[in-house]
Amino acid sequence: MTKYFGTTKRKVMLVLGVALVLFISWYTISANSETRTSRAFRAMPDGSVQVVNDHGDTITLQLKIADTPDARSANFKNTGVQTIQENAVLLVYRTDSSERHNVRTVKAPLEIGFFRADGSLAHISRTRVGSNTSYGTTGAANRYRYALMAPQGYFAKHSISIDGGAVLLPDTLRR
Repeated sequence: MTKYFGTTKRKVMLVLGVALVLFISWYTISANSETRTSRAFRAMPDGSVQVVNDHGDTITLQLKIADTPDARSANFKNTGVQTIQENAVLLVYRTDSSERHNVRTVKAPLEIGFFRADGSLAHISRTRVGSNTSYGTTGAANRYRYALMAPQGYFAKHSISIDGGAVLLPDTLRR
């Protein structure tokens, strides 16, 4: 055994090398994991909000609440596809906004519903993975107070559309 590893220094270097390879392997796998969550995503509080959908039914949506600039900026960035498919994030602004959202590093396509301060739905955008497009609304009449980011198909699943008269009920927002 001494013949192969020689001195204590070589043994230590070998152990450190193996440990480094294992750490890099673990990090690579976890960074690309389908269920990965970013630190910012985990820090967002869980909450709920009610919506009156296109059928007139009041439904409760379970979601993450992003009500700080850092949380709104983080949204689904650096999270895995499965995590995106199982969650929604409500971006909450203190005043009306026309901020545009770049989702270039989000690993799955999203739908973003933009709701005015009164809860009426102004617009729904559908994103593409890897796109450099910024998503948002334009014009003073379309400024929004809430942006609901969710996996594609989320709004149809909950019968929420612009033409159907869906309304977010801001007073029901709970943490």
